[in-house]
Amino acid sequence: MRFRVAMIGAGGIGSNLLRILAPTLSQSILSERLGGIEITIFDSDLVEQNNLHHQGYSAFDIGKYKVHALVESLSIFESSLISFKPINCDVNESTNLDRFNLVIVCVDSPHARIITHSSCLRWLDLRCRGDNFMALDYNADDSVIKSLTNLRQEAGSCQFEDAIQTGNIQFGNTAAAVFGSQWITQHIRIVLGEKNALHPKIRSESITFGTLNRYL
Repeated sequence: MRFRVAMIGAGGIGSNLLRILAPTLSQSILSERLGGIEITIFDSDLVEQNNLHHQGYSAFDIGKYKVHALVESLSIFESSLISFKPINCDVNESTNLDRFNLVIVCVDSPHARIITHSSCLRWLDLRCRGDNFMALDYNADDSVIKSLTNLRQEAGSCQFEDAIQTGNIQFGNTAAAVFGSQWITQHIRIVLGEKNALHPKIRSESITFGTLNRYL
């Protein structure tokens, strides 16, 4: 049976994460040992002009659903070892996340985070704003997860206001994507029983100022 991954969000974090990880997984002995990997991507957004600066989309993608544009760009890596499935809707209470072996949250939605944390055994939650990023996973203490996740939090862009207009693009989203790629690779090794496999420690970091906090 194939290893099933859900990716929630095809924006600044999710799009970059898959573009980093897809070439590796498409040829990896890890994918072969798992029996193949199927990645389902959830996102209801369309590609807009403001997405082109930091999400890896092109002008030809404007007006397309992000999930469709992303899967089109990743199609060259599809093989018997890896496949991608686009779902152009958001995760809600009716979404069956139980069928996935791993869920990666890459969208700034406290609603999607809470659904994932409460219904999935294995998950990684990636967040960013400006040059900062935060990573939480299922190993975190419940009190930490609850203190950092509540429905009062407002969703927002990974870029600060006026960043695109002024050219002050920040790359916390890419840092989160790199962390996520490393975490997923090590998680697969853990699933396969490799003794020296370790998840990267969950944390919040600033590219400019360094580590802000560690949660384990």
